[in-house]
Amino acid sequence: MPLSKTLAVKIMNEYWEIEEGKIDSAAFFPLLYKYFNEATTLFIEGTSISKDVAACYKKHSQEGKFFPSRETIWPRSKQFKCNFTESLLNELSQLASTHAEAELMDHLSIYKNEHPVLEWHDSFENAILVSKSISEKTIANFANSLGLKYETAKFS
Repeated sequence: MPLSKTLAVKIMNEYWEIEEGKIDSAAFFPLLYKYFNEATTLFIEGTSISKDVAACYKKHSQEGKFFPSRETIWPRSKQFKCNFTESLLNELSQLASTHAEAELMDHLSIYKNEHPVLEWHDSFENAILVSKSISEKTIANFANSLGLKYETAKFS
């Protein structure tokens, strides 16, 4: 059932939005840890994840429920739930230097326990949503590090 426009606006007002733009994937992953180091879990979904990237996700896997809704219906995507650690993000940065973004992921979410912190549908192609639980100073610094602008997310 689709969300009502009122509920959708309320949900969107709870997020910062970092504009869509070109992001260096190898530089992106260390920035995640720098600005969101209190996160606990990285959720990844993808249909073209390479074997060595999947092995990295499995190495850092975390037991338990996969919280984000499945974003890709067809073809059936792989899903990984990983401990959000500096080690994982450094490994992903190294892998990003030799892989196309589609071989890394299609969708990325970062959680602190059961609460979403950052959500990126169609990673490296779309705007990034960040929870308003993150301070504006942090989001401004993160967006600036990416060379992108941010604002309160708007429903359109």
